[in-house]
Amino acid sequence: MFNHARTLLVNMSGTSGYFPDYPGDELIPADYDQIELPTYLDIFRMRLFGASPDRAMLNYRTAQLLQLIAATELQYYVSALDPRLTYDVSRDLIHENLFQPKIKRTQGTGQLTLLGSTISPDASGQSMYQFQVEIADGDVTVQRLSFPAATTTEPVVLTNSLSQIIALPYSGYSFRVNTVNPARWAIRGFLRPTFSLGEIAQGLRSIGEPHLLQLFGIADVEPFVTFRNCWNKHPEFAYQLGGLVLALIYRTEELRNVSSK
Repeated sequence: MFNHARTLLVNMSGTSGYFPDYPGDELIPADYDQIELPTYLDIFRMRLFGASPDRAMLNYRTAQLLQLIAATELQYYVSALDPRLTYDVSRDLIHENLFQPKIKRTQGTGQLTLLGSTISPDASGQSMYQFQVEIADGDVTVQRLSFPAATTTEPVVLTNSLSQIIALPYSGYSFRVNTVNPARWAIRGFLRPTFSLGEIAQGLRSIGEPHLLQLFGIADVEPFVTFRNCWNKHPEFAYQLGGLVLALIYRTEELRNVSSK
């Protein structure tokens, strides 16, 4: 099910479907169209979600932010947009199993052993990765099927029945194989975001005053006065960041109302 505040914060078209195997995924109304946002809102979103966030990153960070707001009286403004709180604010997104890579051999009998650890996806916003690894004619070809796409090919060199270390681009992982015979594997998973909400808030505070004035407005109009006061003056961190995130949500709702007329 869906909640309107979450839908606005994620801002993905409902026609994109539902992905239950993605951490934190929720339904989006089928009639919701992604809203084209002005530059100043995109700047705030880049600090929250990364430069080009995929669905997995949007899900993860949105869940964090809505859990933060749910712990405060600012939850009133989430419910004011839509009383259907159909997402689970207590959902566990830190369980290690959610971010374990899945390896499936689709051809041959060789073994592929994964090495290394993931890089942080926070700056790019690209959490999901998908690769095809194929051995043919003594060469190994690695295709990154998710954005950013990449393809590498090199000869397999076995030493003591193990190949050299071969990289999986833009993931932090690498692997070894134990064969030069024809074989193929599919590798898929998600990079766990690593930025804390405190680090994200620090990045938001580096955004210039002109964009903050656009976000909160100059006139004393509610609820933006409350959101601005929370961001600027409230002693508790949850209210500070919650005020800014709600201002982003409510500005997006304004744009949606204008575009639907």
